[in-house]
Amino acid sequence: MKRSLIGVAACALALVTTTAFSADTFPRIATYDIGSPQDYWTSSHLKQISTTQIAVLSYWPGWGKGAGVTMNDTVKKIKALNPNTKVFLYERPDAQRMPAEANFGELYNKITNTSWWLTTSGTGGAYVASDEGGGFQLVNTTQYARKDSSGKTWIQWYPAWLQQKYVAPNPAIDGLYTDDVFYKPRKSGDWDLNGSSTSPSDATTQKIYRQGLAQFADNVRGATGKLVFANSADWAVPGATAPEYQGKYNGGLIEHFIGRSYSTETWSGWAAMMKQYRATMALLAAPKYGICSVEGSKTDYQLVRYALGSCMLDDGYFAFSDPSSYYRGVPWFDEYSVKLGAATSGPSTSAWQSGVYRRNFQNGIVLVNPKGNGTRTVTLETNYVKIRGTQATSVNNGATVRTVTLKVRDGIILLKQGVNAQATTLEEPPALETATDAPAVD
Repeated sequence: MKRSLIGVAACALALVTTTAFSADTFPRIATYDIGSPQDYWTSSHLKQISTTQIAVLSYWPGWGKGAGVTMNDTVKKIKALNPNTKVFLYERPDAQRMPAEANFGELYNKITNTSWWLTTSGTGGAYVASDEGGGFQLVNTTQYARKDSSGKTWIQWYPAWLQQKYVAPNPAIDGLYTDDVFYKPRKSGDWDLNGSSTSPSDATTQKIYRQGLAQFADNVRGATGKLVFANSADWAVPGATAPEYQGKYNGGLIEHFIGRSYSTETWSGWAAMMKQYRATMALLAAPKYGICSVEGSKTDYQLVRYALGSCMLDDGYFAFSDPSSYYRGVPWFDEYSVKLGAATSGPSTSAWQSGVYRRNFQNGIVLVNPKGNGTRTVTLETNYVKIRGTQATSVNNGATVRTVTLKVRDGIILLKQGVNAQATTLEEPPALETATDAPAVD
């Protein structure tokens, strides 16, 4: 009976994936908007979220109760503004705060009573703190963790809790987003309960760690019938391998795609970053919601063009965050007003001209000049039209061009002549309000 029910759930998920989620057109925009959950219900924040096709939002049991709102109603308002916005709620199986965080006491008690905390050596070992700090202690997410009285490990029990506390009250959501799905653990611990701590560099430890989180994805999908998303930041960084995740997660956020000292593009170059991007996309299950999450100044329009263009060379979604308002809201750029339509060429894996990369779309093209290639001038086969914007007006000035000069680490969107592919009026979302006058969120 259990296998039959799981089979029915899998068939239902396949139906949802193939019918409700038709391919999004370009540019594909996302937001990793977990920094201000107390503001989601304000009209300006709802409008900003609705400009995206994928939104990852923060949540906890009882969210919004003090303000008289629910997440389900909030999601329905977002979808009323844009029916194409898919919403995923943030959760993490790898760690909990010690002592218990408000609204998560039930989880804390269950983990403690079942001895699911990761320790250095069995029940007598010390707890292992997360490398994120903040009082977070790691939980054993492997198949070797102890079983509770019903015979379940943590990664078997927690998905049912998520169904009860996250999904059932919020049927309008499209899925759950799992943070901290690494290719190897960040800390040493007694992952296999053999009585001694093993290093994150140990190949066997890495494998059982990935196997646990791969099984967790299956368990969440089976318990909820929803899509499962992961933070896939390091799955395919140079030197990494994560075959256990193949086909397990429907989406993956490549956090710090560009913009940090530890971003692959910074220390290993653009080609290595794109290889990582393509390898991550290949690991995802349909509908392959990969997100290129970029950080930088929202007035660095060259960075935006370069990062967005790089993301558009494959089939991912672009999310931008300014550290001054980290993971809060959706910064707006000229390029977001463009409707390029579907891609008419596959992901670009080789240079088109003079080291510059190109991808074709129904209503235009994108060009990217990678890091290390120097300033380049390229000649197009016919005239194209620059988009007309209000930000980078020296670039996005509406001019008709046959040749284009690109600085190093730059990109550009060009439109076909005679195609009305840009909004006549740029509908930039309003500046974010805050919910300071609203009742506190529980």
